[in-house]
Parts: sequence; C-alpha cells; structure tokens
Amino acid sequence: MLRRHRFVSSSIVMMLSGTALAQVDPLSGIDFVTIGDVGNPNWTGGGTYHNNRGRVDYEYKIGKFEVTTSQWVEFVNAALDRPPADRIPWVVTPFGWGATSMTPLNSGGRRYRVLAGGEMIPAGGITWRSAAVYCNWLHNGKSFERSAFLNGAYDISTFDDGPTYTDQVTRSPGAQYWIPSLDEWMKAAHWDPVKANADGAVGGWWFYSNRSDTAPVYGPPGVLVNGRLAEANSNWSDFNYPGYNPFTVPLGAYPQTMSAYGLLDLAGGTSEWLEETFVDVGETYFRARYFDGSPRDSSPFGADRILGMFGGEAPLIPLMDTGLRIAASIPAPGVLPGLLILGSWTLARSRRRPPQADRKPPADRRRP
Repeated sequence: MLRRHRFVSSSIVMMLSGTALAQVDPLSGIDFVTIGDVGNPNWTGGGTYHNNRGRVDYEYKIGKFEVTTSQWVEFVNAALDRPPADRIPWVVTPFGWGATSMTPLNSGGRRYRVLAGGEMIPAGGITWRSAAVYCNWLHNGKSFERSAFLNGAYDISTFDDGPTYTDQVTRSPGAQYWIPSLDEWMKAAHWDPVKANADGAVGGWWFYSNRSDTAPVYGPPGVLVNGRLAEANSNWSDFNYPGYNPFTVPLGAYPQTMSAYGLLDLAGGTSEWLEETFVDVGETYFRARYFDGSPRDSSPFGADRILGMFGGEAPLIPLMDTGLRIAASIPAPGVLPGLLILGSWTLARSRRRPPQADRKPPADRRRP
C-alpha cells in the first residue's frame, strides 16, 4: 500500500472517490473535470438509442458547467465584429443569454457585452454548427485569424444547407476541444464509479444525473417545493412561481445537485448538443444531431432520464434552449504545466514521508 501511495498520478490526485476536482483551463477559461474509470460497462437497462451505450475507453475532460454567457460573448465578438464580408459563417447569437448588443468596433460588425449578473447565464439557443465553430476557435488558441474558426475540431467546409447531409460527423483526429459524443455525455452524467450495489459490486449507472434513481425536485433555487429544497432549474416557470424567472438563474445555483463526477446543471440550464446523429436509410434532408439533458422551461422533459429522454434537430437550427458543454483532451492544452507541477510536488512530498506501518487510511472524502 505504501508503494502505491508513492507514485500518485495526476488523475488520482484530481479524483476523490469518483468526484473530480475542477481544473480551470487558462486558455479556454472552462472549468474541466476529468472523466476516468476507463472501460466502464455500457448501460444495459433499456432504451431505444441509449441501450448498450455509455462505455468510454479513454480518459477525457468535460466542462463542470455549460458554456456561459461570458464565454460565448468573447467568441461571437471575435467571430462577428468584423466587416460583413469577413464574418465567420454559421455563428449565431443565443435566444437566451445574459448579454446585449453594443456598438461594434468594425463598420457593419456585430458586438455584444455581458449584462451585470449575466456572466454565468448559460448560452441557450445556439446551433450545433455554431458549437462546432466554437470548438475550432478554442482548438486554435482563440486566434482572430479567420482560419482559426474554419477548421481544427470540425471542418466547416463540409457544412451545407441541403438537400443532402454532408457535415463531418465526428471530431477530427487530434482535436483538443469538441462537442461530446453520446457515450462521453452519458458517462459523465450518469455513470458512478463508486456506486454501491445491492450485490456488493462497486460502480453503476444512475437513472438521473443527480446521482439518484429519483428525479430531482424542480423549482427556483432556494425555494421549498412540497417541503423539499429545489434541486434543478427545469419543469417550472413564472406561472408556477411568480417573481422568479428560469432564464435568469445562473449556472451553479444548485450546488448540491451534481453527477458523480461533479458536473453541475445537467438537469436544468440548457439541453446540450452532442456529436451523435440520427441515421436514416435513404435520407435526403438534414440529419439531426442529438441533444441531451433538461432545459430551463416548464416542460416535463425536465426529467433527464437515461432511457431515451433526449431530442434532436438539424445542425443549423437553434431551438429555444440548445446549449453546449465542452469536452477536451487529456490533458487540455492549458492545463499541462499545472498537472506536471502537481504530479512532481505529490511525488516529492510522498518520498519525504518515512514509512509508517501504523498509518491510518485516508478518510472517505466523497461528497455527500
């Protein structure tokens, strides 16, 4: 046991009994968590599209939060505050976010600013293709060069408006940031590597993304719903709760509701785009992209089940609350130096500590 403690890897340092510590990537500004437990079993509990899915055979990172207004404002200003002939194609402003328009820096351009208190409002109402362009921009270091938006994670020259579907289906090899696959999203939202099972086995799937087989309590943050504190921003509206507005609730307002890996607002916020496509034999029109997770509206769709409670739409069409949670490689580009320092410090610290036969095991540090 002492030998194992001397060679602590960075991924172990970042994981506390299955819940990942957020690692802020200085390039993208995104709080990432590491999704480990490589080779987890598929979900086999049923469902037309989700059954026998969810296994991921590599480590990856995914955002603790959905993409925020602050992050999307930076992106759209870089893409759209340009002369009209130089604007980046396929980039749209959200239907629901915490920003407003302002005077552009370039004639004919479009520019936005974050409203006070709007920094953590999720960017809801974006297209799949906008999300793909955003991934390209991150992949290329947020460069203002036009080419930085056009390729990297996804080649947008493959995007067309019909009548056949030509979009690049999955991310390019070597992509640093991308739209999560169905399997990656399912695992981050519903798999728990330390779940205790009735048969004594460890590790399993939760039906909901709040580490439970029971739906979260939906309502405004801080409000009691039938005697229980609200747990998610979905399936309620200002008609149910006058004076409250689900579209002004910031990400992170329900800190007690998270997946086993520490992802917040999977139930609530926006429905999150995935890479997965609907595959229809002989299709002649736009193939739809999946989205999963529950939106911030009054629909019963708020119950974000693993058993087929998902949606889909053509990649160039924004719905009221389609948003994005970014996935990234291991390690994300801006995190590498910090991980190396952390790993070196951990190794050196363990070597300075003399062996102790009576050393007690660490306390269980799982979050409640």
